[in-house]
Amino acid sequence: MAKIDSPLPAVSAAGAQSRPGEDEIRRQLQRVLASPSFHGSKRCQKFLEYVCEKSLAGEPQALKERVIATEVYDRAPESDLGEDTIVRVGAREVRKRLAQYYVSTEGDASEVRIELPPGSYAPEFRLARPERPDGAEEHTPTERRGRWSWRLAWIAGAVVVLAAVATGTWTGRRNPNQRAFDEFWRPVMETPGPLLVAVAHPLVYHPSLRAMKLNEQRHPDWPVSEQKPVEVNPKELDGSDMVPVFNQYVGFGDLVAATDVTRLMVQRKKDVRVRMASEIEFTDLKQTPALLIGAITNRWTMEMEKSWRFQFARSTDFVNMIVDTYSAEHREWTIPSLQDGSSPEDYMLLSRVQSPYTGAPLLVAAGLKQFGTEAVGALLSDSDRLAVILRRLPEGWETKNLQVVLHSRVIGNSATQPEMMAWHVWAPLDPLSSKK
Repeated sequence: MAKIDSPLPAVSAAGAQSRPGEDEIRRQLQRVLASPSFHGSKRCQKFLEYVCEKSLAGEPQALKERVIATEVYDRAPESDLGEDTIVRVGAREVRKRLAQYYVSTEGDASEVRIELPPGSYAPEFRLARPERPDGAEEHTPTERRGRWSWRLAWIAGAVVVLAAVATGTWTGRRNPNQRAFDEFWRPVMETPGPLLVAVAHPLVYHPSLRAMKLNEQRHPDWPVSEQKPVEVNPKELDGSDMVPVFNQYVGFGDLVAATDVTRLMVQRKKDVRVRMASEIEFTDLKQTPALLIGAITNRWTMEMEKSWRFQFARSTDFVNMIVDTYSAEHREWTIPSLQDGSSPEDYMLLSRVQSPYTGAPLLVAAGLKQFGTEAVGALLSDSDRLAVILRRLPEGWETKNLQVVLHSRVIGNSATQPEMMAWHVWAPLDPLSSKK
């Protein structure tokens, strides 16, 4: 047997130079934070800047989950981090955005790499293309033997682990959150055919050409390149100046939810089709798993939920709500809505049903507002977030139909981790039209 000179490769002179200087790291950090990948999320910016600065300052104790929850997310020191997964979810989102940045043109050309390894909150910094000193050898023959021996040992160990997973010997040691997540998605994954994602189709009104011309005359100093709100005297407009536009727009929350789920399906090698619900016929839903995104503005959500316990509804004064049709007092959940459509909170509904009408699994993910729809999309694509909800369901939910009513606060147009308000679980073989 060949002698292994070292279990790990020695650090060469070139390896010692692979870590960039602090000034280089900070300049790269600012470029990353200002990039499109991070520009839309102040929380991700704050998280990444915090862990990088604490790492550079040599403060490893500041990179603990509880400290980050307190310093970055303003959680109380005594918060139950077993239930509140905000730090883990935040780290996962930062890793995703870093990956997006480094596959962009700007990121690919970067000389400095900032990485957040899985399972750690301590960032790593390295040069993208470390150079060796002229005439220096990267590793001595002894170092190369040690390096390859270590790699071969690691590969052999990985093969053993993969074989154990394949034979099921590690099933009991799988992450319980991931196990619950897999069980939730199992009916979709085991049903032949692509997942059909049906996105809501809100009706949008455009100002008429006459209204836009009036607006232009009233504000001639506005840049032509900017979108302009209509600000004219009320009496200058009439009903003909509101032009309805059908089937051309998608809400931002719906778009994010569809993107999150599509990415999950691609990772799981499940085909997926995304279409506006208005373009889908009932025959398209037969014998194929489907996800309906959106509530009142999704024709198929409103049609398919008619026999379910929790349903979306609209009051006579045009207030959207979720109602409990089994409740004698007709329990309902609704939210205050400002004139501009914003709200300090949102209620949402997550349903997973084996539909007797389509013969396939049918999911509904929607909030009363776009904020809730985006939050449900995040649940559906994140094992830790969804597990917080699933572990509160009764035993045996995995093989049954289920509906969950959720609530989130909305802070800065972003919903917090949803909390469960009500649930209903029933056997798949029970007719959905009969109320128990």
